[in-house]
Amino acid sequence: MKIRREFKVGVFAVIVIGISWWGIKWLGGQNLLKTSNIYYAYYDAVPGLMESSRVNMRGVEVGNVRDIELCADRVKVEIAIEKQYADMIPVNSIAELGSAGLMGGMEISIVQGDAAERMADGGVFEGRMKPDMLGTLAEQGGELIDGLNRTVDGVNTLIESNSERITLLVANLESMTSTIDAIMRTSAEDVEGAISNLNSFTMTLAENSDRIESMLANVDTFTEDLAEADFVNQLNTTISTLNGVLSAVEGGEGSVGKLLTDEQLYNSLSSAGENLSLLLEDLKAHPMRYVHFSLFGKSDEQIAAKEAKRAAKAEKRAAKSEAKASK
Repeated sequence: MKIRREFKVGVFAVIVIGISWWGIKWLGGQNLLKTSNIYYAYYDAVPGLMESSRVNMRGVEVGNVRDIELCADRVKVEIAIEKQYADMIPVNSIAELGSAGLMGGMEISIVQGDAAERMADGGVFEGRMKPDMLGTLAEQGGELIDGLNRTVDGVNTLIESNSERITLLVANLESMTSTIDAIMRTSAEDVEGAISNLNSFTMTLAENSDRIESMLANVDTFTEDLAEADFVNQLNTTISTLNGVLSAVEGGEGSVGKLLTDEQLYNSLSSAGENLSLLLEDLKAHPMRYVHFSLFGKSDEQIAAKEAKRAAKAEKRAAKSEAKASK
């Protein structure tokens, strides 16, 4: 059976019309492939709200506005919400109308209630206006301006009540600046001289930079030589040896140690010193007791007797020294 051309054109036109109608609905926010529940909300005014405006819940788009109708002194808004979200809407939920953003239009936000019962298809939300962001900013800006005005009034009052003190303070500041200017003028030559000396000093340093570098190099060389010569170790060895000598002296070892620790030797030396002092005093008082003159010289017997006395004294001294050494 042959299909006529007119039938084909008709079928094609119906398909095109259907697709166009579906596209218009889709552009209007209605998805014909998804089923929705219809709810209603009433407002005093809906400025900026349009059909197909977005409906969201917790920031997720769950539907759109299907129709807006003026009913007496209120505005009736028909809200379509996808059925998959219907079980999430308690009966005491609120449809809050507000701005979608600074540059966006209006939208409806579903604020979920806490009731156990769910809202049925065709239910009515409590309509409420959400505080506008721009209005909030304007209110806050007004409060800020009021605060600034109060602050300025307080500052003005403070200035008026302390005008004399402020005038005196300004006068003192002017006097202080005048004094500083005078000091600077009188000390200008000294400052210039100091700067000139500083410049001269820096020029001298620059001119003698080679010498300074040579001195630093010599110091580095000297420190390296000290390090290579093991000066620190030698100094430590010397200090250790000196500590050993001092320890030996404190222990009474050697002549110096015995001199410092032998109390009998110390007493003997003290007694000998006292006897020597007495002898010198007696010598000054009676010199003739110790000095004899002979016109004819000494005899051989006298000389021999003196030599014998000297030898005996030397033997006694040697004996004493040996006795002390044995101790």
